[in-house]
Amino acid sequence: MKQYKYVVSTSRFIRHLLLASLMLGAIQMINVVAVASTEIHEHKALDIGAGTPVPKIELSAYRDATDGVNIHIEIDNYVLNAPDLAINTPDHKVAGSLQGHAHVFVNGIKRQRLYGKDSHVPQSWLIEGVNQVAVSLNSHQHENWMSGDHNIVGSIFLDLSKEPMVLHNFTSQPIENKHAHH
Repeated sequence: MKQYKYVVSTSRFIRHLLLASLMLGAIQMINVVAVASTEIHEHKALDIGAGTPVPKIELSAYRDATDGVNIHIEIDNYVLNAPDLAINTPDHKVAGSLQGHAHVFVNGIKRQRLYGKDSHVPQSWLIEGVNQVAVSLNSHQHENWMSGDHNIVGSIFLDLSKEPMVLHNFTSQPIENKHAHH
């Protein structure tokens, strides 16, 4: 049986991002966080269910040689795939792990669905100064996957005029045993 939750209160994710924005002294981030959290929370939420391995997500960013940035999404306990390639199961699982796609948000605006581990964010989607790229994991019915009361999401704050350009990186579910991917 599916258990749907609607996020009403401020989550740990939002509080963490607000704290990060204050620590960095970037008032501009507060507006970005408020819009991003609203956009992510507009979807229905679906708890992963007891006994399901919690999907984990982490983001990294790399300057694109031609335009904008490239975002790499590292995942664990999750099968990232297109709906037409998904194995149709009642519990959304493949070999014990949840499956679905991701939504990419840039400065609070949903920009694309993601079916693989890499996404290009063109300069035209970015503003001068601090930018937020957030990636949420979703079922193929577009429900936000949740573990407990927390969306499964990764977020990265960037300022392309700075070196290094990554100001802050947050994930609701960190990957414990990292391995090289580039």
